[in-house]
Amino acid sequence: MVLSFILTLVVANFLSMQFGESYIYLAFHQKLVVHSPPENVMGFDTESSDRITQGEEANVGVENQPREAPNSTSLDQLQTIKTRNWWIWIFVSSGLVVTGRVFSTLLLNFYFVQTGRDVCDDPKQFKGTWLQSMVQNAAFPFTALFAFLWCSLSSNHRKTTTSSASSSGKLFLLYISLGVLFAAYSQLYAIGRTHCIFFFWIFTTQLILTSMFTAIINKHKFNRWIILSVILSGVATGVTSSDDAYNPCEGEGYKMSYGAWCGFFGTVAFSLSLCIMQLGFEKVIPKTESKVSSVMLMQTYASMIATLICLVGLFVSGEFRDIKEDFETFKKGKPLYVLTLTGLSLAWQVMSIGLVGLVCLVSTLFSNVVSFCATPLANILVVVAFRFIDDDIEWFKGGALLAGILGFASYAYSLYKTVKKRASQSETLRV
Repeated sequence: MVLSFILTLVVANFLSMQFGESYIYLAFHQKLVVHSPPENVMGFDTESSDRITQGEEANVGVENQPREAPNSTSLDQLQTIKTRNWWIWIFVSSGLVVTGRVFSTLLLNFYFVQTGRDVCDDPKQFKGTWLQSMVQNAAFPFTALFAFLWCSLSSNHRKTTTSSASSSGKLFLLYISLGVLFAAYSQLYAIGRTHCIFFFWIFTTQLILTSMFTAIINKHKFNRWIILSVILSGVATGVTSSDDAYNPCEGEGYKMSYGAWCGFFGTVAFSLSLCIMQLGFEKVIPKTESKVSSVMLMQTYASMIATLICLVGLFVSGEFRDIKEDFETFKKGKPLYVLTLTGLSLAWQVMSIGLVGLVCLVSTLFSNVVSFCATPLANILVVVAFRFIDDDIEWFKGGALLAGILGFASYAYSLYKTVKKRASQSETLRV
C-alpha cells in the first residue's frame, strides 16, 4: 500500500517536470485563448468526459501583446498530452482502489478470525462495531502527510487562491456533510456485517442506488456500455460476496432484521457521499486549485470528522472497554493486533483516496464500478487465505473475476468513445 503511494508520487512529479509549462495561443477572431496547462491534467484538472467537454477555452483581453496564431499540430499535441495524462491518472486511481480493497478485505477477515469473531457462539461477535468504523477513517494523518509531500515536491504546484467567506463556508459544509456520511456508512456497514447473514447481498444494491442518485443529483447520462458495466460489476460482486471468513449466526431474529436495515441505510449513505463529492468538485472547490490537493484535503478533512464522531461513539457506547480484551486475547499476539489495525486503517484510506480521485477524474458511478470490479479478486484471495482446506475456487468465482474485468473494460471503452468523439468535434471546429 505504501509502495503504491510512493509510485503515485514519483509518476506525478515526473509528469509535472515534463509538462509543467503553460500554453498560450491566439485563436479565432483575434482573441487570446489560454489553454489549461498540462500541469492541470497531472493535477486531476481534466474534466470528466462524462460531464464536461475537455479543454475548455477562456477568452481574455490583449493589451499591446501580439501573439502568433497556433497551428493545428500544436493544438493536437497539447490535447494528446492532456488526454494521455488523464488516462494515466485513471489507472493509477483504479490501482489504489483495487489495492486498498484487497488488503482491507484480507486484514478485516484476519482480524475477525484472530479475535474469535468467526465463531458463531462467541459473545464478542456483535461487539466492536464502533472500533471498526473508527479504524476505517483513522488514517487521515497519512493522507495529510502525502498532501504535504505533494506540495513540497511538485515544482509547478499552484498557489491556492484566497477564498471568500461564502466559498469557505460552502467548503466547511461540504467537509462536514461528507464526514457525517463517512461515519454513518462506516458504522452501519459494521453493524450489518456483524448482524446480518445477507449483508453482502444488501451491499450489492449499492451500485443500483448510486446509479439512481447520480442520475438525479449529478445528471449523469447513461449509454449501453455504462449500463453493461453496471450489470457486469454487480454480478461480479454478487456471485462472490458470501466468501468471507466471518459470517454471523443464522436465526438471530430481530438482530438479523436490525443488521439488514443498517446495511441498507449504509449503502444509501455511501452512495450519497459519492454524489456529494462530485457536486463538491463541480460547484464548490475552486477550479484554480490543484485537484491533487483538492482530493487529499477532501479525504483528510472528511476522514478526520468521521474519526471524531466514531471516537465519541466508541466511548459513549462503552465499547472502549472491549479493546483491552481483544488486545489481550488476539491469537497471534499483541504486536500483530496493533499492526493489523494499522494496516487495515491504511488499506481503507488508500482505497478511499482512489475512490475520491475517480470521482474527481470521471464520475461517481465509475468510482463505484471500479470498487465493485475489485471485489471478486479480494474475495478469491480470502478463500485462498482462510478457506483453502475446506473450500475450492469454483468455476463461477473465476467467472465473477472475468465479469469484473469486463465491467471495467466496458466503462473504459465508453470513456474512450466519448473522448474520441469530442476530439473529432474539436478538430472540425478548428477546420
